[in-house]
Amino acid sequence: MPPEATHAAENSPSSKDEQNMGAEMSAEDIPLENSVKDDSNAYGEEVEYANIDPEALSFEDQASCLSSWFLFYLTPLLKLGATKILDSKDVGPPSKCDRAKSCYDSVHALWVEEVERTRQVNATKRTKHEEALAKCGDDAKKIAKLGSFTPAPPNLAVVLLHAFGKWKIVWAISLYVLSSLLQFLPVLILNDLVTYFEMGSPIDYRALLFHPWGDVVGLLVFPLMVALLQTRSQVIFNHCAIFIRTSVSNLLFSKALTISAAGRAQTSTGQVVNMMSNDTTQLQRFLQFVGFTLVAPIQIIIALVLIYRQGGDATGGG
Repeated sequence: MPPEATHAAENSPSSKDEQNMGAEMSAEDIPLENSVKDDSNAYGEEVEYANIDPEALSFEDQASCLSSWFLFYLTPLLKLGATKILDSKDVGPPSKCDRAKSCYDSVHALWVEEVERTRQVNATKRTKHEEALAKCGDDAKKIAKLGSFTPAPPNLAVVLLHAFGKWKIVWAISLYVLSSLLQFLPVLILNDLVTYFEMGSPIDYRALLFHPWGDVVGLLVFPLMVALLQTRSQVIFNHCAIFIRTSVSNLLFSKALTISAAGRAQTSTGQVVNMMSNDTTQLQRFLQFVGFTLVAPIQIIIALVLIYRQGGDATGGG
């Protein structure tokens, strides 16, 4: 090789050096058209991100009492949804009681108190158990009867109940039970109207349960009341379901970050993900329809009584 070519090869940068130089280029040196924009995904499609104020109120939080009961605050959103596909900007922020931070803060504080309370209770019971064992002496039967001490775990259900508000749940259950009872009034009213038209003298309506015109008004009012009560009850149950799912997921995530090495060896990542997704979803679904489970026995009993009044002993055969 000629000396000039050797000297040029020594002074020219190699391909490796060129790659290193390219890697050292800052983001400002890269043309904007060659970079991926913040509002685009990996496929180059534009994605709209809602810049929502964390302190912003949802439509439900801004609604009045009348609007909350009749769900008037959803009317503009439903009209908009009929003309376009709704996005996060249209829907707005979630309600404050459904936000992850609010759920975690309220549950975490009560959970710490519950853990400390359970620890003190277990310590007291352990001391009493040890004293009872000491009194038994060498009596094997008494020692076997007492058994070993098993500490009680913290009660997560009580924590979640108090964090969400037990009176909210009582109020929701009361509304649903009341609506279930009112559902039978139209049946009684229809029976009353049939009796009125079968009477020989329709003018004499003293044997009826209600005035005939009262029956007509009741057929309009009672179904409306049932719809309002059930809607309000379902809103509270849905908030409760979302609150509990979010809180449990946050507690599981917080525990997964602080679990010991021995705990990580006994629990796989798949189990943690399954608990945070599938198990919490099943819990949410149960709470959304818990009202049906509570009122079903009452409805069955009342329905059987009404059928017995019409059919008599034939009810048992049917």
